[in-house]
Amino acid sequence: MTSAPILRTREDADSGRHPEFGRLIRDEVADTVICHMCGHAFRSLGAHVRAHGMTAAEYREEYGLLRSRALSARSFAQQQADDRRARYLASKEVQKRFGAGREMARSGELTRRRRAVAREQADPQELRRVRQETLADGRRTQARTADDRTADALSAAGFTDLAEALRTLYADRHHSIEETARILALGRGKLRRLLTEHGIAVRPAGHNSGSGRRSRVQLNDRAAAQRVGTHDIGEWLSEQSAQGVSLRQLATATGRSVPWVTARLHRR
Repeated sequence: MTSAPILRTREDADSGRHPEFGRLIRDEVADTVICHMCGHAFRSLGAHVRAHGMTAAEYREEYGLLRSRALSARSFAQQQADDRRARYLASKEVQKRFGAGREMARSGELTRRRRAVAREQADPQELRRVRQETLADGRRTQARTADDRTADALSAAGFTDLAEALRTLYADRHHSIEETARILALGRGKLRRLLTEHGIAVRPAGHNSGSGRRSRVQLNDRAAAQRVGTHDIGEWLSEQSAQGVSLRQLATATGRSVPWVTARLHRR
């Protein structure tokens, strides 16, 4: 089957649309792909590039495309896939050959061969670009999700401005780094960076304010309560103690020390 060029307009034919290195352009309207060399549109570049004295593999390498990239329009690729499936179903010999390939895949041999080839060959430009774009998209998504969590936390805490929240919670109320980070749904490292960016001095390690100590006590109480599945850790400890549970057992259950349990019980 010959692949004659399919050009959408005379202007396209005259100007020639040359895709950039490492990118394959499909014209979804005309259902064609664009040749990097001549800029014309074809249903199958694999057949066309012979006119440029190249094989499909050489073309992919020359223009930084994935080795697995189909050099054809979507409908043409689907037609080829349907033809291959029909040949597979009609031929016991073909099925036998595919069976050997599936066995290699199950045993991991195909993966080992692919890795060996990958070590010998540099990644094509398109693969590097795809990886970079995927990584960048993932980072942007994570950043948006984190920003949304912080915006919700700001609103829940009664703030409309992050700088105001940082000054109020950390500088004025003397909350600890841990408690401020929890309230604003921030990581501690990011919180420290934000404090510095907004000109708020980070207290040195070991500096204890009354508010800071209270916030750490609250964090410990909250963590113990979550561990045993209660909202009031003091009440839970009292109930368990009244039922004869030992101090050591209570300490193990809450993940705290025996003196911590004793202090909470006496607080009641």
